[in-house]
Amino acid sequence: MLPKGSAAETSPMRDNGGSCPTCHQGDLIAISMTVGDRDLSFSTCHLCEAKWWFQEGEQVPLTSVIDLVVKR
Repeated sequence: MLPKGSAAETSPMRDNGGSCPTCHQGDLIAISMTVGDRDLSFSTCHLCEAKWWFQEGEQVPLTSVIDLVVKR
C-alpha cells in the first residue's frame, strides 16, 4: 500500500481505475522511488508499453528524470 499523497497515488494514472490512458485496455505497472529529495514514479502499460514519468505527482519528460539522476 502506498502512503497517502505519494506520487503514484496522486498521478492521473490512478484516476482511470488502473487501466492505460493510451490503449484503455492494459493494466499499469508503477514503480515509485526517491532520487535526492525528489519523489519519482514510473508507470508503464503492460499491453501497449506506453510509459510515463512523474516527479512529485506531476508528469515530466524522461529528459527531466535523466537530468535529476545525473545531477545526483
